[in-house]
Amino acid sequence: MKKGNINSRIVVGDDISQLFDNNLNNSSSRKFSSNPINVSRNRLKFALSIFVLFFVIFSIRNTFLSVFPGDVISEPKTSLALATNKPLPDIYDRSGKNLMATTVKTLRASVFNRSNSNKFDIQKAAIKLSPYLNEDPETISNKLSKGRYVELINDISEKEQYDLLNSGVAEVEFSNVWRRVFPNKTLASHIIGYSNRDFDENSSAGLERWIYKNNIQSENIHLSLNLNVQNYLEKALFEAIETYEAKAGFGVILNAKNGEIIALASLPNYDPNTINNQSQMKTNELRFNRVVQGSYEMGSVMKLFTLAMALEEEKINLSDEFDVWKCINKNRKKCLSDYRKSKAQFLNAAECLIKSSNICMAQIAQIVGLETQKRFLSETGLLDEQFLELYEMGKPSLPENWNELSMEQISFGQSIGLVPLSFASATAALVNGGYLLEPTLFLRKDEYITNAKLISSDVSEAMRYVMRQVVKSGSGKQADIEGYEVIGKTGTADKPCSTGGYCGILTSFVGAFPGWNPEYVILVSLDDPKGKKNIRGTSAYWNAAPTAGKVIKRVAPLLKISQKNVSKDSIEDYVEANS
Repeated sequence: MKKGNINSRIVVGDDISQLFDNNLNNSSSRKFSSNPINVSRNRLKFALSIFVLFFVIFSIRNTFLSVFPGDVISEPKTSLALATNKPLPDIYDRSGKNLMATTVKTLRASVFNRSNSNKFDIQKAAIKLSPYLNEDPETISNKLSKGRYVELINDISEKEQYDLLNSGVAEVEFSNVWRRVFPNKTLASHIIGYSNRDFDENSSAGLERWIYKNNIQSENIHLSLNLNVQNYLEKALFEAIETYEAKAGFGVILNAKNGEIIALASLPNYDPNTINNQSQMKTNELRFNRVVQGSYEMGSVMKLFTLAMALEEEKINLSDEFDVWKCINKNRKKCLSDYRKSKAQFLNAAECLIKSSNICMAQIAQIVGLETQKRFLSETGLLDEQFLELYEMGKPSLPENWNELSMEQISFGQSIGLVPLSFASATAALVNGGYLLEPTLFLRKDEYITNAKLISSDVSEAMRYVMRQVVKSGSGKQADIEGYEVIGKTGTADKPCSTGGYCGILTSFVGAFPGWNPEYVILVSLDDPKGKKNIRGTSAYWNAAPTAGKVIKRVAPLLKISQKNVSKDSIEDYVEANS
């Protein structure tokens, strides 16, 4: 049987109408119809089918969008990511009971002009939205003019959502977003810091920024802070600022054995829940953490390190005497003086600290020498940037030319700017047996051990004894709290002006408690306190010392330190026995 011919046609370009041609079949007996009318009719049918199909799809989608706009098309991709991933863990104090920071989902209202056409009347929308946003139409109009997608308001209630839905502006949408919440408001704000809704390093500070940059993913974070102690420290500083009309105040309490920071405060402080509502200048001013970012001449508290250095280097004994009427005027226009001239011409080394003699400390520095002073202070960590779980860390201000004059000035707390946290941490080594510590905001294990020694245990004991006498009978008397044998030293320093010279003072008390076995170091400082009718002076004796005493009295029971009286030999007997 002879095989029939098969007509074939190649479909090229958009000529696909033959696929719908009812006359086309696979039979070899029928030929393809090339009637132009049929071809046109089939093309028309195909085009009509495509149009109907797209019209149905568009109608269904448009109806769905009008009912569920926020669920289908929301904000930009960054916001969608925030809605699915919890950005930061919860933060608790050391007890695990006091919540300090958490993340919650809240509702945001936005305007999204999807059409990108002139149909959206910005002026009319602004007028309709004004009553519900508590803003004038012009302000809202300016916002809406910035782009197709504009965030209107965050953290809205269900009623506010209902009102905005019925405002008559169809472009209003709603979405769930994360918000960082700080339940304690201003309390410990300089430690916790803040995060805005972008949760990035450029919009955060404090621990919030540190956690973000280090990608901490743990469910909960427990700090070394005791929130109750923190509260008392801040309250005492607030009272001191008000009482002494100081510009600012700051303080820190840390564990003398393992470096855990129990409390750290810098006032004025801020509410991290609302800090982003402030101007950039105001934000920078409020978030400045004086304890870790500041660098200050600390005054006479620096004499602790001068005495400890000389004892450790075995350059002097506590019984060695110094002429405190001596005129030290090398490289000076006039003789170096003391705050109060001693009635006695000669004081031993212990008395030099108790009486806080600049003249004596300058002589001790001369005996020790410039290079030894540099080395010893470097070993304390005072000359380096302090490590802490915060990125806002300050640096010390060292003399440009560390010569004999600056060596003498440094011996009693001038010519060198130190970071307060570093100073408190280094002080711990003077009283804890000589061990250097790295401060931390996180809990450390009980078996934490440091082998870094600054001074011997014997020198540390001597420092504790002399510091006790400073509080018992010297300038630290108003920090003494019965039953805790407080040890410490006061300091009053002139503040250098940015234009040169000095303007105002900084008063400080640094010490430890209980004195018989120091567990905690405390530093309290006030910026430019004033005297009053019932307050005879402005030195640290009158303000920083009593403020520290109030703090110790309040927090020692919270730290489970029992009161007891420890009888010790007189300073004269101790000096004689250890000479």
